[in-house]
Amino acid sequence: FRQTLYEELIAPRRILLHQQVARALEEIYTNRLEEHAVELAEHFSYSSDAADLEKAVSYGEMAAKRATDVYAYGEAVRLLEQALKVHEILDPDDKARRCDLLLDLCDALYLVVDTRRIIEIEAPAAFDMAESLGDGSRAVRACIPAIFSIIVEQAMFSSPEAGEWTERINRYAKPGTVEKVYADMVLGGWKAWTGDRKSGLAILNQALDLARRIGDQQALWITAGSLLLNLSEPQDIKQRMRLGEELWAGSHAGLNVVTSYALYWIIWASLMMGRRKFAEEVLSELRTIAERTGQITPRLMSASVDTALAVMDGCLEEAMDMAKSMRARGEEAGVSTLAHVLASPGHRAQLYLGTSLETIGREIPLGPMEEIIVPYLAQAFLGQKEEVSEILEKNVVNRPGIGTIDDVTMVWIDTLYLEAAILAGHRQAAELLLKRYSGTGLCSADYYVTCIPRHMGGAVALLGRYDEARKYYQEAIKVCTEMSFRPELALSRLQLAELLLERYPNEKKEALEHLDFAIKEFREMKMQPSLERALRHKDILKA
Repeated sequence: FRQTLYEELIAPRRILLHQQVARALEEIYTNRLEEHAVELAEHFSYSSDAADLEKAVSYGEMAAKRATDVYAYGEAVRLLEQALKVHEILDPDDKARRCDLLLDLCDALYLVVDTRRIIEIEAPAAFDMAESLGDGSRAVRACIPAIFSIIVEQAMFSSPEAGEWTERINRYAKPGTVEKVYADMVLGGWKAWTGDRKSGLAILNQALDLARRIGDQQALWITAGSLLLNLSEPQDIKQRMRLGEELWAGSHAGLNVVTSYALYWIIWASLMMGRRKFAEEVLSELRTIAERTGQITPRLMSASVDTALAVMDGCLEEAMDMAKSMRARGEEAGVSTLAHVLASPGHRAQLYLGTSLETIGREIPLGPMEEIIVPYLAQAFLGQKEEVSEILEKNVVNRPGIGTIDDVTMVWIDTLYLEAAILAGHRQAAELLLKRYSGTGLCSADYYVTCIPRHMGGAVALLGRYDEARKYYQEAIKVCTEMSFRPELALSRLQLAELLLERYPNEKKEALEHLDFAIKEFREMKMQPSLERALRHKDILKA
């Protein structure tokens, strides 16, 4: 009824009423304008007076900031879009103001994960406008949401458009500034992702040093997050852990959606070094950000770690369900590639359970490296040794500089290769990878959680070094007990039992104790392939 009455008013009368309401609200709520900025922006936007339209834009910006502060990201987008429309009427020649509104809109769109719109429309428009103004700082600011959007959308940073935005941000960033921190971070990441990891890491460390000197906490956390991601070779893991400890010991002020990536990589660095308790402490902070903001990326990262911990706890079917839910949520939010990457811990549960191994490759829409590795590991589990040996020859045995300081293959990749080499009985690949991991102190890998000392035991056993294998299995049992890594503890005890039965006949009693423990655990966790393997040993002993 009120809407009908409103529509029957002639336009001048409607405009007058909006002006009167707006001015009354300003007078009544002088000290609480932020709380009523939405209504003020709305009422002033109906005016034809320039001063009123200026207020409509200013109140729109104020309301959008308040909406962002309370995590109402969609409302912030709506308010900024309205402010842009009003500004177009107010002063279409004021490019600086329009550019600032577009930059704020890009930030809001990033939080609602409208990545394509940022990359293709709003960020280019803001960047072009900044260039026409000769304003390098605004140009740099336009690049940042586009770059972050590419990373979220593609789960990597190596596409042609990533290269374009890398060039743009480095064209305008001034030396010694926060802008330069971000420009170096982007350039370092680009180089690392496109194959020049050595130069990339050097530039990333340079960016981190500058962030420390400037003292900008947000820049420090974001840059450290990028470096933590790229410190992914065995020789870098201790540096990765030290950086994670440094961040965690410092200020947590301003931790938000964007900086939460660093928390995710601190967690993985901790798990890789066997420090589950510390990882769970950091996870609590990541969960808080995810719950407080409701934004999809920290929610997916938090769920990713929860899935890995479910795998470690032996809740394997639950972990697979969690991974499936993550992929569905990512699809719905428009970040399916990122969701599939972060759901990777669920594939380890799948391998343990022996579920649908023939189709596992089709469930991983990533780049060529993972498309090759994971299906071939599944083939190794299925006993298809010839195909596995072929890929090991290509990507391990014939890899240039394998095991040297120039070998930048990531830990999770070579861990899967090591596991596949043992299953396929490929001695040369196993020995090369064993040398690469010796002395690193690595306990697990990121994404595909496992126990690296167990695989090292399997490698030396394959090479006929049985006393050494026994020591590795004992180390694996210790690591898995301290980490509460239930499936790997059972597998480590099974493999030690197998070694004792085959090579140490006088220690049959200890072997049976390990075997009985493993059988009970495999039953409870429904690890059918491992259970059948363990039971075969019992049958042989009974015979």
